[in-house]
Amino acid sequence: MPPKKKSEKPRVIEFLYEQYKRGEIPDGLVTNDRVADAIKATKADLSVANPANFLKDIIRGKGANRIWPDALKSDRVSARQRYGSKRVFQFVPYEEGQDRPFPDYFEIDESTKTHQVQAASIPFAARQLGRSEESWLTQIVVNLRLIESQLSIFSPYRDRVRDVTHLQMGMKTQPEIDAVFLASYGASGKLSSETSLHVLVTCEAKQFRQRILENQIREQVGKAMEITDKIKNPQIQAVKPMAIQVVEHEFVDGKEKAIFIVEFEQIPRADFASDQGESEKMDRLLSMKLKAISKAIYRITPPIAGLNSQ
Repeated sequence: MPPKKKSEKPRVIEFLYEQYKRGEIPDGLVTNDRVADAIKATKADLSVANPANFLKDIIRGKGANRIWPDALKSDRVSARQRYGSKRVFQFVPYEEGQDRPFPDYFEIDESTKTHQVQAASIPFAARQLGRSEESWLTQIVVNLRLIESQLSIFSPYRDRVRDVTHLQMGMKTQPEIDAVFLASYGASGKLSSETSLHVLVTCEAKQFRQRILENQIREQVGKAMEITDKIKNPQIQAVKPMAIQVVEHEFVDGKEKAIFIVEFEQIPRADFASDQGESEKMDRLLSMKLKAISKAIYRITPPIAGLNSQ
């Protein structure tokens, strides 16, 4: 097998960074046209057909920190995706305490629970036709009711859950939301308590060796707030982001791919409106704090193609 071709994106990034340092890129916002022009100027062996995914293809993989240019690491400069108006990404300084360009803040740790789940309810023919794409991963999660399990078993609010309803897969917003649920909560853990809260649950799905991107999740929260603002029955009072990721985990009887789910604290609509405001709306959105409040690994048996089949 020939050796894997070295990425030519780092030198394009360095070229754009030099432009930014010279004051040629206001606010560090890099557009589609600038990416395409930089590819041509550096004669990089890269396509200019879809510059919108230029940064996404770097930061979503586990090798993001390794291939990020040393010049930017030395200057403690990272980047974040931007959406709309032909924007691609933005150069940003490291946050306080940040030690690498793209930290993984939401990983498996000692607090992560494990849970075994049956897959026999997915037809055998469907399990054989499985693939590795996010759409198939989302379909597994929906069919096996893993979001419902996370909120009912591992969430600190589990005693207040009244019901969880799947609404949609593949919501074509910008950014896209892989799955959307509606969760309702009671005022207390008593079955007789009245519903006190309706929460829209947004889910971001990641394939094996892909990273959970916190800014992508933040922008999904912003989009969810926007599209549910006028819904009055039921009124959506908060948005709860969740992340779904295929991981390789060491179980007692060996390593196996499984599904890792992170539940974040819900963001109340009132707090979101107060914190985000209209001025500097995007900067405020991207500084939103994401707090993981439950994490679990789901081992799926029998095996499913595209996930954990041999």
